[in-house]
Amino acid sequence: MQYTARVNSDWSSLVRMLNFHIATVENQIAKLGEDVEVDLPAPSANSIAQPIEAYHSVAMKLADMTGNRATLAKIISDMESKFEEYTTALHRSVEELASHTLLQSQPELPQEAGKVNINPNSNAYGNQHVPCLPGTRKKTLKAIRHWANDNNTTNRMFCLLDVAGSGKSTVAKTMADEWKAENRLVARFFFSRDTAETMSTKSFCSTVANAFAARNPTFEASMKQYMKTPDWQLLHFEEQFEGLIVGPLKRAQKPAILMIDALDECGKEHGVRRTLLETLRSQFHSIPSLRIFVTGRPEPDIKGWVAQEMRVEYTNFVQLEGGSSDVELYIRSRLQGLPNVQDRLYPVIRYADGLFIWARIACDLLLQAIDANSLLETLGKEVSLDYLYEVALKQSMPEDKASQVTMITVLQMILAAKEPLSIVELDSLSPKRGIVEPVVTRLSSLLLHQNREDPIRLLHATLREFLTAQKKAGEYYIQPGLGHYTLALGCIGVIRHQAVQDLDNLAKLDPVSARKDIRALKGYALIICSGFFAIPQPHGSITVLIHAGS
Repeated sequence: MQYTARVNSDWSSLVRMLNFHIATVENQIAKLGEDVEVDLPAPSANSIAQPIEAYHSVAMKLADMTGNRATLAKIISDMESKFEEYTTALHRSVEELASHTLLQSQPELPQEAGKVNINPNSNAYGNQHVPCLPGTRKKTLKAIRHWANDNNTTNRMFCLLDVAGSGKSTVAKTMADEWKAENRLVARFFFSRDTAETMSTKSFCSTVANAFAARNPTFEASMKQYMKTPDWQLLHFEEQFEGLIVGPLKRAQKPAILMIDALDECGKEHGVRRTLLETLRSQFHSIPSLRIFVTGRPEPDIKGWVAQEMRVEYTNFVQLEGGSSDVELYIRSRLQGLPNVQDRLYPVIRYADGLFIWARIACDLLLQAIDANSLLETLGKEVSLDYLYEVALKQSMPEDKASQVTMITVLQMILAAKEPLSIVELDSLSPKRGIVEPVVTRLSSLLLHQNREDPIRLLHATLREFLTAQKKAGEYYIQPGLGHYTLALGCIGVIRHQAVQDLDNLAKLDPVSARKDIRALKGYALIICSGFFAIPQPHGSITVLIHAGS
């Protein structure tokens, strides 16, 4: 029975993949046809013929299938690979042609030298976090304040390493707000795997530099001078760190605090995290005015960097607080209307390593529950975070199969998105309009958003880890790859809709509508299969080069 179910799942994946490939090719043919109509050359057939023939050869093997799962899986994998080769070849051909045609006709926008576009609401600043509840983490905050104010200390780095969900970013948010109110020279960068920007160091230097520059005119002048360097954004990370942060700090000659929040969320791919750690080690001692505040999970490379390379000690909430009374205070604050429940909940949560994230989800579920006492008994069976996620999903999951599939589809889209998208934006890309908001509402204990226009974020990084680990999630396992297909098909629909509009139409749209459509197109440029589109604008056009991949 289980084998049959797995085989059916494999064939369903194949059908979904084929639908995606067909829709992609149809869209490409339509666009290439339009290129011919406007007297633009079509890409050379020679460069794309070979991968197309290889794809066809693999696809023909389906005719000889005997039901063997391993063979089917191999065919699906080979088809994916050949289709990617084809889209890559087409993309290169179109990009080469574009460089000689449409791209040449685009007027360059005037840009002030020494200036980089920074979104003040970027996730990198950690604006989505809330400060500590008054009366909580008092010993921790006191220790951090003492470290920041002690002019005689030789320890210029404070490192708070603790388990996921313990409230490290909440403490960082509290101190960032406090130091800004005191008009200190402070900058905070929050790493997160929820967005492409915050899981790498690509925007680290410019984000930190702009935060410092906003608080010190001398730093700002030095930063702008460096940004006049041709192609400075293409320089290595170490050179950018030296030019955008180290040099301006030396000229500012003012005590500064660099906050690196959730360091463990910085990706290790291509040595990104290692480069960051090595740069901080090599440059730190050349800036005596700089202090660094770090939070993260106690991963081996981070602990080694702190103890062996930076030669400082790291701490955690148990050492700083000596207990979990803060969690009890939080519970009593949240469950004021359920006094009987709050007294019974604390003994349960006490064994969950004092995790604030555990307490938060449990309180959300209890406040929404019809039978809080029964739910409390369920919560008491196990105190792991993974179990709590399972309980929360079970509480939120509808009973009918069709609605369950819808919920999984929306979760796949949320996890696949390269940047957090709002209900409105996801709904425009979903296979059926109107399905996103009910799902997000049901999952309010696990998702963060303020309204239909606000980007939807996961409550915590551990939720993504749970949902994408099949052994942990079980029936709630999410495959982001399927979400990529859904988003890509939805985006192709958006692009097709844009393509049929009159050239002057987009410029005449109201600013809100224009922003939504353009953001959808730009946001998915790296997850839609190959193509080339120019979106008319009053000052020229936005060119979207589209390439297969996730």
